[in-house]
This record gives sequence, C-alpha cells and structure tokens, in this order.
Amino acid sequence: MASISNNGNTTLRGLKGILFHTNCESTSFNHLLKTVKHLDAHIPRLLKQIEWVNMGGGYMFDESRSLDKFTEAVTFLKDKYNVEVFIEPGKGIVGKAGHLVSSVVDIFDSDGKNIAVLDTTVNHMPEVFEYQFKPDIMQESENGKYKYILAGSTCLAGDLFGEYSFDEPLELGSRIVFENMGAYTLVKANMFNGINLPSIYVYTKDGKLELVKKFGYEDFLSRCGVKNNVPA
Repeated sequence: MASISNNGNTTLRGLKGILFHTNCESTSFNHLLKTVKHLDAHIPRLLKQIEWVNMGGGYMFDESRSLDKFTEAVTFLKDKYNVEVFIEPGKGIVGKAGHLVSSVVDIFDSDGKNIAVLDTTVNHMPEVFEYQFKPDIMQESENGKYKYILAGSTCLAGDLFGEYSFDEPLELGSRIVFENMGAYTLVKANMFNGINLPSIYVYTKDGKLELVKKFGYEDFLSRCGVKNNVPA
C-alpha cells in the first residue's frame, strides 16, 4: 500500500524490492549506471528500506565490449544500500542453448500448401507468437524442394511456425528440432488447451541424456490456480 504525503514523498510499506528495465538490447551499460544514479538521487530513503533491486533483462552480454559500468552499478547498490542485486540476462546468456524436439503428427494439403502439424505449439515458444519470430530448425535446407508450413497442435489462431524447405519429404513421426530455444521457451511456455509442456532433458559431460523434469496433470492444475487435486 502506498501513501503520498503533502511534500511529494512516497512511503511504500511492506515493499521488499524494486525492478527496473532500462537497458534492453543495449551493448553498452552506460544507461544502466545512469538509472542507478538517478534512483540514488531521487529515492534514497526507499533504497535504504528495501532488500533487493532487480535490474531487469534484455542484456546482450555476448555483444558487450566492456562490463565496467555494469560492475560499477552493481557494486554501488550493494556497497551503499546493502541490497541484493538481481539481473535477468536471458537471451544474452542462454539464447543459443537448448533445442526443442518435436514430431510430425499429421500432414495434409490446404490450398496447394503442405501443412505439417507438430506435437508442440507456439505456446511453447512465446517469441514466435508475440514477436512474429521464425525459429531456426536443424533440418531446414535453403534449397530443399519439399516445402511445408509447420503448424502447432492447438486451436489457437496463428499457431504457425512458418514455411520451411527440406531435402526429403516429411512423414508421420519425422523429427523436427528447433534450435536456440534456451531463452523464453522454458520460462514463458504455457499449457494452452491442455497441451502438455515438453519434458526437459540434459546432456551430461559424459554424453548421457538424463531426464530433468516431466510435466503432468498436477502442473496443469497448479498453473490454473488449483491447489487441491481434482480427479481427471
């Protein structure tokens, strides 16, 4: 709850932390440091009351030439206000990690176009639907003579990944591997229409494939806000 006094100061009772998001897709951390200094100049009393500061996401760490301003911003907050500092590096760190493996469950013709339906959905890859992003797939061939529109398996209008070319025709059961799925696939994927989330596997250093997480009905219930089990 917030109360504003006559002199313009704001007291936010019970607030444990704040988040700001001012450096998205930037390869320089100058603006990040300016944001921290701006907060220091305008809300020092609040910074002394809270426990943590989240500096947002969108950082392109793999493209940054210098981390000096970033380090200075973090050190300043921790030393002066003794707060825990969080960042959300997201795509800059894990954007090129992780594959999503799907299979073709149906193939049909629609107005002269070959449609291949997969056992996944754009709801597992929010970037596709939200930003009209066409994901890379391992099997795509630039000069392939077999073209398919890859579609998801829900009734969502726009459950489409795009049109791709292949050297060989697709069949039921053909594997389609989406690449560079490490950033938003896990944290924003949803179970629209009850479509289950992909299981998560990891390759160990010795080359073994191990199951990390398998989702089920209980996960669906929890995402719907249901705490007690309901018979399926």
